[in-house]
Amino acid sequence: MYLSLNFVMLAISMNYNHLFYFYEVAKFGSISKAAKHLTISQPSLSIQIKTLEDNLGFRLFEKKGRSIALTERGQKVYLHCSRVFQSTQELFYGFDKKEVTKNFTIGISPEVDSSLILETSQKVNTILKMKLKIKLISKMDFNLEDGGNSSDISLYITNKSLSSSSKGLLSLYKTIKIPVNLFQSQVHKAKEKNLIMPSKSFSLRDETDLYLKQVVDEKFDIQMESDFISSLIFSVINGYGVAFLPISYMLDSMQEGLVLKYGPKKGYWLHKLNIYWSNEEQYQQWIKHFVILLMKTKKV
Repeated sequence: MYLSLNFVMLAISMNYNHLFYFYEVAKFGSISKAAKHLTISQPSLSIQIKTLEDNLGFRLFEKKGRSIALTERGQKVYLHCSRVFQSTQELFYGFDKKEVTKNFTIGISPEVDSSLILETSQKVNTILKMKLKIKLISKMDFNLEDGGNSSDISLYITNKSLSSSSKGLLSLYKTIKIPVNLFQSQVHKAKEKNLIMPSKSFSLRDETDLYLKQVVDEKFDIQMESDFISSLIFSVINGYGVAFLPISYMLDSMQEGLVLKYGPKKGYWLHKLNIYWSNEEQYQQWIKHFVILLMKTKKV
C-alpha cells in the first residue's frame, strides 16, 4: 500500500507508542474505551495524545458534545496509521519468536481473510504447544502447472473447488459454511446505503449481487470495490461504508465494539470455505484443531 514519504519520515522521528495510542483512540472514538482496551489509565493516555499533538503542531481531535471526533488532519493521520498498523499486525502474526522446528505452509485464495487464518494458526500452536513456523501465501489457484512450490503447501483454503490437476496433491478435508451479515462501524458514522463491495472476481461478490437482486426494498449505492478482503474490513471499521461479510472475519471488531452486525443470526446467506490438505499424517491433529477453531468463530 502507498504511504506518503512525509508520513513515513514523521513516524520514524516520533515515538511509536504515541502513534499507536492515537490509532487506538481514533479507532474506538473514545479515550476511556481505548484506555480500557490498552489497560492504561485515562489521564496517562490523554497525556500521550497531547504530546503527539504538540509534536505535530496541530490538533488531532475536537470535542463534539460529550464525545470526541477526528479533525480533518486527524482523519488523514488515522488513515495512514491504519495502513501501518494493519501491515505490522499481519507481519508479526506470521512469525514465532520461539525456536521453530518445522515450517507449515498455508495457501489461501485472495478472498480469504489472512488475519483470521494467521490468528487461528497461532492459537492452534499455543493449544498444542507446537513450534510450527506458519508461512502464509496467497494463491489464486492451486495447480501443477503454475511453476511455483505448490507441492510444499500443507493446507489450502479457498472459496472454490480445486481443478482436476490439483486433486492428486491435495484432498478435501472439510467444507465449512459461515453466515454472512451486514456490518457497519459503531464508532465512525457511515451512510447506511453506501456499500463497499469485493472484486467482481470474488465468489462473495457473486453471492452479494444475487442477494441484492432478491431484495427489492433495499437500494445501495456502491462506493468502492477491492481485491483485498482486509481493505473491506478496515473500510467498514473506519466508517467509509457498509459491507456484507462473513461473520468470522468481523468477530474481533464486534467484540471490541467497533462494528455493528445486522441481519438474522443464521445470516442472509452462507459463505463456504473449502479446506484442502496434503494428507500428511504428522499434521492431522494440528489441522483438526485448526478447523474446530474456525467452526467456533462462526457460532455467534
